[in-house]
Amino acid sequence: MKRTLLPVIATLSMLPFATATDEKFSPEMAEFVKRFTGHGALGDKAPMPSPAVALAACIVGDGLTLDIVASEPMVRQPLNMFFDERGRMWVVQYLQYPFPAGLKILRYDEYLRAVFDKVPPPPPNHFKGADRITILESTKGDGVYDKAHDFLSDLNIARSVVTGRGGVWVLNPPYLLFYPDKNRDDVPDGPPKVVLSGFGLEDTHSGANSLAWGPDGWLYGAHGSTCTADIRGVKFLGQAIWRYNPQTDVFEVFAEGGGNTYSLDFDREGRIFSGTNGSPRGLHYPQGGAFVKNWGKHGPLMNPYSFGWFEHMAHRGETRRFSQSMAIYEGGAIPSLEGRFIASMALINRVISTALYRDTSTFRTEDGPVIVDSSNNWFRPVDTKVGPDGAVFIADWSDSRLSHLDPRDTWDKESGRIWRIRAAGTETKLESFDFAKMSGDELIARLSHPNKWHRQTALRVLWDRRDASLVPKLRAIVDAERGQLALEAFWAVNACGGFDENYALTTLKHSHPMVRYWTVRLLGDKWPAHVPGQEKAVKYERTAWSVKACKALAELARSEPDVEMRTQLASTARRLSASDALPIIRELLLRGEDAGDKYQPLLIWWALESKCKFDREAVLALLGDQALWASPIFQQTIASRLGQRFTAERTASGLDVCARLLTLAPTREDRVKLAEGMEAGLQGGDAGKIPTALREGFAALWQDAGPQNALVRLGVRLGDGAALEVAIERVRDAKTKSAERTGLIDLLAERREETAVPVLLDLLRAEKTDALQLALTNALQRFDSDEIARTFLDLAPKMAVKPRASAIAAMCSRAPWAKVLLAAVETGGVKKEQLTSANLLTIQELHDPACDALLAKHWSTLKQSSAAKDARVAQIRKLIATGKGDAELGHATFKATCAVCHTLNREGGKIGPDLTAYERDNMDFMLPAIVDPSLAIREEFTAFTVVTKDGQTLMGFLDAQTPQAITVRDLNGQKLVLSRADVKSLTASPVSLMPEGLLDAMSEQQVRDLFAYLVKK
Repeated sequence: MKRTLLPVIATLSMLPFATATDEKFSPEMAEFVKRFTGHGALGDKAPMPSPAVALAACIVGDGLTLDIVASEPMVRQPLNMFFDERGRMWVVQYLQYPFPAGLKILRYDEYLRAVFDKVPPPPPNHFKGADRITILESTKGDGVYDKAHDFLSDLNIARSVVTGRGGVWVLNPPYLLFYPDKNRDDVPDGPPKVVLSGFGLEDTHSGANSLAWGPDGWLYGAHGSTCTADIRGVKFLGQAIWRYNPQTDVFEVFAEGGGNTYSLDFDREGRIFSGTNGSPRGLHYPQGGAFVKNWGKHGPLMNPYSFGWFEHMAHRGETRRFSQSMAIYEGGAIPSLEGRFIASMALINRVISTALYRDTSTFRTEDGPVIVDSSNNWFRPVDTKVGPDGAVFIADWSDSRLSHLDPRDTWDKESGRIWRIRAAGTETKLESFDFAKMSGDELIARLSHPNKWHRQTALRVLWDRRDASLVPKLRAIVDAERGQLALEAFWAVNACGGFDENYALTTLKHSHPMVRYWTVRLLGDKWPAHVPGQEKAVKYERTAWSVKACKALAELARSEPDVEMRTQLASTARRLSASDALPIIRELLLRGEDAGDKYQPLLIWWALESKCKFDREAVLALLGDQALWASPIFQQTIASRLGQRFTAERTASGLDVCARLLTLAPTREDRVKLAEGMEAGLQGGDAGKIPTALREGFAALWQDAGPQNALVRLGVRLGDGAALEVAIERVRDAKTKSAERTGLIDLLAERREETAVPVLLDLLRAEKTDALQLALTNALQRFDSDEIARTFLDLAPKMAVKPRASAIAAMCSRAPWAKVLLAAVETGGVKKEQLTSANLLTIQELHDPACDALLAKHWSTLKQSSAAKDARVAQIRKLIATGKGDAELGHATFKATCAVCHTLNREGGKIGPDLTAYERDNMDFMLPAIVDPSLAIREEFTAFTVVTKDGQTLMGFLDAQTPQAITVRDLNGQKLVLSRADVKSLTASPVSLMPEGLLDAMSEQQVRDLFAYLVKK
C-alpha cells in the first residue's frame, strides 16, 4: 500500500466511496478503508437513543424547559433552519454528506484540498443527491411539528435556505440558487436561477453556510475554512462573511478570516456575529474587517498589505473548542437569556449562554450558566435559531460520530432532532399568521415587537414589497423616536426606497448613534467595495451631492462622539474615492482617543492603504500635514506600516515613495519608525536596485540617528556595507541585547551573508546558552558549507537537548551533511536513538542512494506495516480494558512524552492539536491516532517539505506566507524565513511528524496510566 496517500485521504474525508468492495476503489484506497475497519473505529456503535431517552439524558438550566419538537423520520441530519413569514420552519436535511454525488477526486492540492474531476452542473440537470429542504408546520399552534412537506429533494450538498424576494434561496455549493415561488404554494414555479457560482466543494464539512437577510436588504452568508471560493473574480481562501445584493446584483466579501466560520446572526442594531471552531465564543465583524487565520494553511489575507488583523472577541469561561453554532437571543420571552449569546457546542454535547460586554468598539464574552448539558453523545447541536414564539431552537445532527477524519460514510442517516428551549412554566400558543398578507401599517407595527424575529421578518417583507407609499410614515417615526424603533424605522425607510442623498444628510444628525452608523454604512454601499488586485476596475462618479455628503462625513469624523460610529466612517472611507476619503481619514487620524481601540486604528490603516496604489500623490499630499505625524494613531499604527507598504511592493516607484516619506517625516523619531516598517516590508526577498534618493535618505538618517537597531537592519537589507559591519560586530558582542542579537543572526541567515559565517561558527563553539545556540544552529543551516556540518557533529554531544535536536535536524537537511551524520551513526559516534522520525523523514526526502542505504540498515522498521499497527491497536485496547491506570502517574507520563507537542488542560506545546476538547474517551479515535499518527492528520497540522534551490530540504509547518516569502517552523519552534525566489518546491507531507511507536517504550502500566489521564475530564 502507498502510505503517502493515506493522510491526505483521511484529512479531507471526501473519498467517493462507502465500502471497501466498491468498484470505484483503487487498491490503495480500498486498503485504506480496511485499515479503519481493522481499527474497529465506530464498528460497535452505540444504538441511537429514542427521543424520550435523549431528553432524559439532558440537564437543563434553571428556569428553562427543553422539548423535542421534531425527530426522525420527519427530519434527519438537520443542518440549517429558517423560519418563514408564516412562522413555519424550513430545514435543510444534509443527507448527501459527506460525499458529493457524481464527482470523483483526482488529486489533492498543497493544502490537502480535494480536486474533483468536474464542476457539478446546477439543478435541474444536476447529479441527484439525497439532500432535502423540508417545511415543518405546527398545525395545532403548540410549536410541536406535526406536518412536513419537501419543498425540494434530490439536492447535492445543500447547506442553507431562506425565503424572500418572491422565492426561495438555496446555498448549494458551488451555487447560490434562487427558486421562484411567486404564488407561495411551496412548489417552485420553474427551474432555479444560478445567482452565484464558485463556492468551493473541497471539503463538505466546511465551506459556504448560513444564509441570513441583513437589515440593509443584502443576503449574507458565512464561509468556513478549507474550501476556496472564486465568485465573479473575487477569490478568497475560506473563512469569510460574504453578501449579495439582489437589487443591484452585486457580490462582496464583507469581512474575512476568523477560523472555520459557521453560523451568522445580526443583533438588534444590525451588527454581524458568527461562530467558529476556536475556543472563544465567536467573532464580531466590522465592514471590511480582516481576522486571524491559520496562515500556513489558508495563506495571507486578500490584501497583501493588510499588515495586521483582528482576533476573536476576548473570552472568559469555558475554553474547550467548537462553539461553532451561535445565535444572539433577543426574543423577549426568556428574560434570563435576553441579549446573550447562545453557543451550541456539538463536540461536548452542550449549549451555553454567554454574556456580551462592550470592549472598545467591539465586544468581549463571558460564559454564564449552561443551558443544556447532555450525557448523550448523540446530542450534536449544529444550528441555533430564535423562533417566532421567542423560544430557542436547536438543530441536532444526532449521531454518536462527529469526527470527519474517518473516510468511511458511516454517518447515521436515519436520525435527527429539533429541540426547543423555552422559559419554564410557559406554553407555546401561536396563532396562525402570514406577514406577506399583512398591510403596510401592520408591518410597521411589528417593528416595535419585543421579539427581534418579528421585527426582522417585517423588514424582510417590506423589502419584498418596496412600497414607497409608506416612506412618509416611516420617516416620521425616525424623526420622533430616539431608541430602537428609530433604527427599525430607518431600515424600513431604506427598504421602501426612501433612503436618498438628502435624507442621509438629515439622519447623519440623528441622536441615535446607530442611525448615524447605518446612514454612513448605506452611503458607503453606493460605492463598490475595495477588492485588492481589482482597484483599476473601480469607477467613482462624483456629483454635487457626493461632494456635499462626503464633506458632511469628514465633519462627522471630527465631531462624532461614538467610537463604533467612527469605525464605520473608516470602513466607508475605504470604499470612497481618494478625494472624498482622505479628508475623512485625516479627521479620524486626529482622534487620539481611538489609539487603543481594538478595531479603529487598523480600519483607518486599511482605508488609507486602499489609496496607496493609484492615488499615492494624494496620499503624499495628505502626509504633508505635520499634525498627522504627531497623532497617537499615526505614531502607533500608521507610520511604520507606510514604510512597510511601499517596500513590500518591490517596485522602483515604491522605493521612490519611501525616499519621499523620509523627507516628509517631521522628526528623527518619525523617520526611524518609517525605517522600521521599510525593513519589515523587505523581509523574505531582495530589494532590487535601490534608488539614489533612498540611499541618500538612508545615509542622512544614519548620520542623524546613529546605528540604531532598526537602521542597522534596514541598512543590511539595502546592501549598505557599513550597516553589515555593525550587524556582524553586534552579533559578536556578548553585550548586545539578546533579542537584538538573535534577530540580527536571523537576518544575516535570511540574507545569506557569507561574511558572517566564521563569526557565527566561532560563537557556536563558544556559546553555552540554549537560546543563542538554537538561534545559531537555525541560522547556520542556511549556508552550504561542509565546515558547518562538521562543527555541528563535533558540538552536538555537548549541547543541551533542544540545541542538539536543532543541529541534528539541520544536518538532515542537506545530502552531504546527512552522509556525515549517518556515517557517525555507523561508527557509533551518534546514537541512532537521537534521530527522530522527523529527522529520518527529512533524510528520505533527499533521495540520496547512500543515505537511503544507511537508513535501511539502521532503521529497517522505520515504518511498521499496516498489519503490525492494527495488531498494536488491538493489543493496547485489550491492555486498557484489562487493567486500571493511575491518572496522576499518567499526568507525569503525558508531560514527559506528549506535552512537548500537545496541549491538554492548558498544559503543553502547540506543535500538534490541542487535545482538551477531543473525545478522549473514544478509543476508536484515540488509539489509531496514537499508534498510527499518519493515518489521519488534521489539516492545520500538516507538515510541508520545502526544497530550496541550493539543495536544502526542510520539513516543518508553514507558519506564515506572503507574496514574497514563506516562514517555516520546525519542531523546536525555530523559524526560517525563505524567499519564494529561493524555493524550488513546496509540498504537503503525507506523513505526520508525530513519531510512530510512541507507546512502545512504555511499560504496560505506564500505558494504562497515560490513558487514565487522557480520558479524565
